[in-house]
This record gives sequence, C-alpha cells and structure tokens, in this order.
Amino acid sequence: MRRIFLIAILSCFSTTAIFSQFTTDEITYGNRIDLENSNSWAVGAGFSNFIMHGDLRSIGTGDDTNYFNFGGYIYVDKMFNPLLGLELKATYSQISGGAQYFNNSNLYYNIQYAESVTDLNNTNFKGRAYGAELNLIFSFSNLYQTKASKWHAAGYFGVGYHQYNSALYEYKNGDNIKIDDADFGRNPDRNSVNEASSIYLSAQLGIKRRLNKRVDLEFRTGMYFNYEDHLDAAISRKQDWETFFVTSIGATVKLGKKKVFTIWGDENGGNDKFKITDTDNDGVMDELDTEPNTPAGVMVYGNGKAVDSDKDGLPDYKDKCPLEYGPITNDGCPLNIDSDGDGIMDGKDLCPNTKGPVENRGCPQQELVTNTTTINQQIGLLAASIYFDTNSDRIQSISLITIDKIVTLMKQVPKVKFVIEGHTDDRNSDKYNMYLSQRRANAVRKYMINQSVDNARLEAKGFGESRPKFSNLNAGGRQLNRRVEIKPADSID
Repeated sequence: MRRIFLIAILSCFSTTAIFSQFTTDEITYGNRIDLENSNSWAVGAGFSNFIMHGDLRSIGTGDDTNYFNFGGYIYVDKMFNPLLGLELKATYSQISGGAQYFNNSNLYYNIQYAESVTDLNNTNFKGRAYGAELNLIFSFSNLYQTKASKWHAAGYFGVGYHQYNSALYEYKNGDNIKIDDADFGRNPDRNSVNEASSIYLSAQLGIKRRLNKRVDLEFRTGMYFNYEDHLDAAISRKQDWETFFVTSIGATVKLGKKKVFTIWGDENGGNDKFKITDTDNDGVMDELDTEPNTPAGVMVYGNGKAVDSDKDGLPDYKDKCPLEYGPITNDGCPLNIDSDGDGIMDGKDLCPNTKGPVENRGCPQQELVTNTTTINQQIGLLAASIYFDTNSDRIQSISLITIDKIVTLMKQVPKVKFVIEGHTDDRNSDKYNMYLSQRRANAVRKYMINQSVDNARLEAKGFGESRPKFSNLNAGGRQLNRRVEIKPADSID
C-alpha cells in the first residue's frame, strides 16, 4: 500500500514537470490557441457530497438509512497549455455513515477499540474532515483539438492530505451513545488527540459547461483511496481497503484580461475587431497589399506587388522573358539589336548604351560594382516570396520557382557570398522559434547547393523572433515577420 502511494505521487509530479514544458504545437495538431493571448489562471468554489465506503458506509447500511454529508471546496487552477495543468484545492465536509452487517451465520468481525459495543450492526459514525489536495489536470476534450467551445471534460489525478475527528456511536435503548474508547481523543492507545490525519490518492472526472467568457459551471465526481483505515472511526478486517467518493457542483471564474481561457476557444469563431482580408489570396492582407487584385497563383513580394525578376517594368506573369530585360512593347523580351556596338545584344547587355567587354556583360569595368549591387537588390526582393508550410521547414512548391530565379542571379555574381536569414513571429517559445528559423534557412541553403551554387558562398543563420519588421500584435504583422532574407556578405578572395 505504501509503495502504491509513493509511486503515484512521484508519477504525478514527474508527468507535470515534463509536460508543462511543451507548447501547444508539440502536443496536438488541432486548432491551436495562442497561449500568449489567453488566460491560464482560474479559481473555483462550490458544494460537495461525501460518501464513505469503509468498515462503515454512507449508503446501503444495515439500518436502511442513507447518510448525506455536505461540504464545500475552493481551488485555484493553472493551465500550462490546453492539455495539461495543475490544481490546488482546499476541502471541507461533514462525514457520517452506518454499519453494514458485521456478523452473519458464517463470519463475525470485530471493531478495534470498541469492545464495549454489544451490537456492532447498530453502530454509526459522524464527524467532519478538512484538507487540501494537489491534482494534475488532463484535458480529454483537447486531446485531439485545442479549443473546446461549450463543453469540456477533464481528468484530475492527485494526492491530498486531510484531518478528521470522526467518532463511533451505538444506538442503545433509543439513544445514540458515543463510544469513548473508539474516539481518537479519549483512548490513549489511538493517539489521545481529538483529530487523526491521513494522505489519500484521488481520481476525478470533471465536466464543465461554458456559460460565458468569464464563468463556467462544473460538475465533478471522484474516487478517493485513504492511506489509513480509520476515517470512519472503525478499524476492522471487514474492509481493509478504505475508500470514499465525493461529488460536487460549483462555478469556475477565469482570471485575466484576455478574451479566451487556455482550454476554451472563441465560441463566436474569433470575431475580433481586426479582420484579415486577402482579396487575391496571395498571402498578403489587403491593408498591406499594393496590388490587391493580382491573379490567382501569381508570385508577389512581401508588399503584394507582382514579382518582376528582370526589373523591366513588366511583372513576370505578363513577361514572356521574365529573366531577361526587355521593353514592354516587346512583351518584356529583349530586342535583337546592339545599340552600343560592343558585340553583345541589348537583351544580354547590362549596359546596352555603353560599350563594355563580354566578360563584364557589356559594361565598362568600373561599373561592375553598380551591376553587382543591382543583382543583390533583386535577390533580396525575391527572397521575400519564399514560403514554408506552417510550423515546418518544408519549402512550398510555389516558392521553388522563386529560388531558381535567385540561383540564376547568384551565378551572375560568382564572387559574392550570401547570408540566408530565417525569421519567425513571436508565437511559441524563444528556443523553439530559433530552432525553426535555423531549419528554414538551412532548407533554402541546401536547395541552392543542389542547384550548383558553391556551398562556400552560402551561410544559413536563424534569428527566431529577435528581429521583427512588423507588429506581432495582429495576424497580418505576424505573417510578414515569418520570412527569409538573403543578403550579400564579404566577397570571396
């Protein structure tokens, strides 16, 4: 019995310590609740009913009497995430019960310290108990989703300690007479103090009904295992395993200024004052979209403007030669003319009006730095259109075309090194965001190396949530903070 209690106590605290460190995304893949924007503390109180099942019991007694024992409780809850939490609970209850046939034709049971009793079947006990318990909260409703809306079921598993002054009585000649030898405070062989105490284990089931964003109604019932065999003031071989049951009903008040509690989602579907609208479904909300009506599937920069890789004024989805500079009148394709007569056609000449050597792409040697700067700027703009699957380092297939364009530009400046930076919003922990941003930067670097970019030219760095460019207080800003940036580093010698 002692081993069972010790193992259960250690398991409760170990499980709490391990799982309380997890974030929502590490536990479940359902609709997530933003833990930073939800309340995790609550207090509750209510009324309870105590039912004894030991040597004496509250229901099913020999005198056909049911003993109803009412009490009360208060508690405080702390949720670590929608699945797990801890509860500290204080309880008080009246306790009483009657005999359940101590002798029959075959067996006869004695009650220790009650030798003066002439008829054990006419005994009963009464008293009161108060104590405290620590429970691990495990949400059943949020096991496969993270936001129950109206009903919530949870298990409570814990350990408690209580004190009680239960005393034994005998019905004799119409009177209910107290048996002094069986009283804790009267018999020195027991302990000669008015109260006894014990630890106990509990397993409870709670059902909550959400009334509003502030108050829940809760019904709970549980089975308790007492460490000692004298909660009912009787020690007998008839019932060595002493248990009791507590059923309660009460109210829970959620604390905090946020609109959502950790175990609940928004019952109205999240109708916040800030509503995200993305008319063209390009991933940029209309408030930040400079071109809110781009056709479906068109790659855009972070500001919603359609990508123009060659910077000829014609977006790629309209440009028949998206990687070659050409006039709009020729559908973005270069004209087969050589304006400066340097032997390089204007479409491939970075300086079509100024003569320059072939090895310098038609530009004078002194303009190399300017051309390199232009290409680096194009790479930086294209990098804003690299997207990943949610909470993953998997590059979305639509972004591979963009990275291919970046690779083409990188090959035009073979002496430039680049740093690939990964950034996230501020949801989840700092440690997890740093890890995710590094993985995403590594994924882009690996893809570029597979496309024949020298690995010595590429460095991947994750910065997590440490360098936001927009506000993390709304969904639109958080989306823009989840980004990749590619910047030039020092040149290769």
